[in-house]
Amino acid sequence: SDTLPPPDPATTARPGTAHRERGGAESIVIAAGVATAAGAVSGFVWGGVGGRIAMRIVFLTSNESLAGLTSDDGFEIGTLSGATVFLLIFATILGAVAGLVVGLVRAVTLGPTWVVAPGIAVATAAAGGATIVHTDGVDFRFLEPLWLTVGLFVLIPGLWALSVVAMTDRLLRSPTVVGAPIAFDHGRWRLLGWVLLILIALLGVRDLTADVAALR
Repeated sequence: SDTLPPPDPATTARPGTAHRERGGAESIVIAAGVATAAGAVSGFVWGGVGGRIAMRIVFLTSNESLAGLTSDDGFEIGTLSGATVFLLIFATILGAVAGLVVGLVRAVTLGPTWVVAPGIAVATAAAGGATIVHTDGVDFRFLEPLWLTVGLFVLIPGLWALSVVAMTDRLLRSPTVVGAPIAFDHGRWRLLGWVLLILIALLGVRDLTADVAALR
């Protein structure tokens, strides 16, 4: 009798891996949900823990007379208090909300993770830094050196965004997490994300530069 050739492993689905590829609106909804979760985790790490460490660093490099003053966010400079818990909670919630926005932007930004993640990180660093840095109050007028204080609080939003995009893209490629791989059909929107990122980055750099110039 004729013997049938063995099946080709490259074309044979493994048990439990059969799935359909998602696309369109469903992909965007799932991506936004995953990015929201990634944003919350990254917000806790970078915004909460990282922000507290950054404040401690700039306190150590500033004049000791600032100890005991209240920062613009309501924290007593140089001490750990119950306000730190509030910072962790706030950073987590803010990270989740911002993560949703990042997920939507990522969905309309064409390119691999290693290109898109730095692009979103730069735009977020510029916009976030411009939002955090201000010319009144205590934080940026008395904590020094200025380049370190500003640099840390520009770096934190950028690292947050980098983590969110990297985590989101990795999770969306995992069938065990989302049930099926996500495939974005960018179509007419393939350049929309990059246009938004460039615009946000330029506006952020403009405002941040003006604030730093006023602080000198």
